[in-house]
Amino acid sequence: MSNDFIHRFEPGDRLEAPPLLLLHGTGGDENDLLPLGKTISPGSALLSPRGKVLEHGMPRFFRRLAEGVFDEDDVRRRADELADFVEAARARYGIAAPVALGYSNGANIAAAMLLLRPDVLAGAILL
Repeated sequence: MSNDFIHRFEPGDRLEAPPLLLLHGTGGDENDLLPLGKTISPGSALLSPRGKVLEHGMPRFFRRLAEGVFDEDDVRRRADELADFVEAARARYGIAAPVALGYSNGANIAAAMLLLRPDVLAGAILL
């Protein structure tokens, strides 16, 4: 698995504002949470990847076996992959550890990252 994600990065203009990692829900993309991120933390740098897993053509961050039944092995693999992406993006864009802002499937992958790779995120807002 490559740790390259289709993503959007918008640099911040307030150094004291923590960067945000925006993680969409099922069927979303890298553009969905940009307005929410700007509202929650004006001036924050925004890093917004698109989930790589497709479920009936809809992007997600990890597979599920059925509605509400996560593929736990895939969750672990994908959380690690996303954490590697965040580390590489931090170096590329010169940002601090971000606060994850995740909705639905994005909230679940952020929670997995907090458990498996807690050093990658500065915190999380999980919706």
